[in-house]
Amino acid sequence: MENSYSVLYAEDDENVRKNYVLYLEKYFDKIYEASDGLEALNLYKDKKPNILLLDITMPHLNGLEVIKKIREVDQTTPIIVLSAHSHKEYLFEAIKLNLVDYLIKPINRNEFKEVIENSFERLKNDTVNDEDKVVINNKCYWDARSRILFFKEKIVDLTKNERILFELLLNKKNQIVKPEEISSYVWNTENNVNDASIRNLVKRLRKKLPVDIIDSIYGSGYILNY
Repeated sequence: MENSYSVLYAEDDENVRKNYVLYLEKYFDKIYEASDGLEALNLYKDKKPNILLLDITMPHLNGLEVIKKIREVDQTTPIIVLSAHSHKEYLFEAIKLNLVDYLIKPINRNEFKEVIENSFERLKNDTVNDEDKVVINNKCYWDARSRILFFKEKIVDLTKNERILFELLLNKKNQIVKPEEISSYVWNTENNVNDASIRNLVKRLRKKLPVDIIDSIYGSGYILNY
């Protein structure tokens, strides 16, 4: 099956991961591998794969914690969970996260194939229904699929953290985003990044944006208005 889709596969057991990667190569043009939850979250932000395939039990962040963070800003990317856990508490949490499926190991290959194909169908439907082009004004727009900002049909060069911050603000348009949210999402740390670093990042992003659309709300955070 040939397509141009990419997948992020997170599994802490290297042998299991290698076996699944061999199988996934039949379906995906690009495979990003992660051995723990934190690495998976960073890869998601950096690469924005089409589909996510996550184990539950992983170091640093478990699969459900990763999905919860992603679902704060992204409700549409198809996510499949592979888990040895069939406990009710895991299943109850998973139901709320808009998954394609929650598969219990060991996984039947035919069932796995069907779930992957269902994910492809979701992507096709999203492509038809969603607008990838987010228009800021008549000269400036954001291409959500390529994650590139354009001004007068030229690319605006953003660093990795500037791009991640812009996506966060864009996904929470007209909502106040608190500094601790920025710290957690951009730097991916449980310890809050100091305010000076956040202000500096916002300042750098503002300078690069061709339009003045980031407002500072004193004592609260930042908001994207356009």
